[in-house]
Amino acid sequence: MEGRAKSKIFVFSVLALFAMCCLLPKLSFSQEKNLPQVDVFFQDYDFNDTSLMHAEAFTRKLAEYVYQFYENEDFGNQETAYIVGLSPLFEKAKCNMRLYEFILDFMLNGFENLELASVTDYLLNFPALNENEISAEQGERLERIAEPYQKVKVGALTPDIEGINSEGEPYHLYDSQTKYTLVVFWATGCEHCHDFLKHVRKKLDLKKEYDLVTFAIAEDEADWRDNLKEMHITGQHFFDEQRWGGKAFEDYHVTQAPTAFLIDENKIIVAKVYDWKELKNEIKNLK
Repeated sequence: MEGRAKSKIFVFSVLALFAMCCLLPKLSFSQEKNLPQVDVFFQDYDFNDTSLMHAEAFTRKLAEYVYQFYENEDFGNQETAYIVGLSPLFEKAKCNMRLYEFILDFMLNGFENLELASVTDYLLNFPALNENEISAEQGERLERIAEPYQKVKVGALTPDIEGINSEGEPYHLYDSQTKYTLVVFWATGCEHCHDFLKHVRKKLDLKKEYDLVTFAIAEDEADWRDNLKEMHITGQHFFDEQRWGGKAFEDYHVTQAPTAFLIDENKIIVAKVYDWKELKNEIKNLK
């Protein structure tokens, strides 16, 4: 996967190592070995104390806690390791919703900047909380924190797409009559992106049920066109010299490639995925 280069330094130097398709499943934190136990790690901090939100030492402690899961070999991938670590942290924090909100905001900002979208998706589901555990006011505050990251969540109306495609023809997403539209953000230098698009070409009926719309990160227009020609993919293809700053990338809040959105005929996002296996499972669930 290719991630957008970032210039921001995230709060403390320790966070330089605080590295982030469908939701990853919750794993049992207590049964894993060689992992920091949240109660022990934060034994000097009273989570009922709202003054922790203003304590630099506590913020640093949060960063150090997450760092324990950096490149942890007990898990299949980095995202899963982070999610396993975050689950008991939020379970502990929900005793004090103000502190929970503070930690949620801190983690969303951090993982968004570090471009680990699956962890951000996990956080947007408010870990460890059930709807009946919070008041309407608390729910509204949580939604305000999550709002900047939720514009393109599953179930939302998709941002519109309008422009001139690779063939010089106008395209408007909301005029599409196909049952599903697959919007893929990819990079010409990303092998995983090529594999993903090759599976799409071979396994989806792009002539009838599915319309394919792609946005590419490329060295230049020639590089983009060469890659399209090599892959022989039908569909609506776009290239923006603004790269990650292009309108579509900003509208869809994309920070890594590949990222794909499956959109139904009502222009509702029904799935957000990062590889073919995830997309295949989502399509199977729709039938």
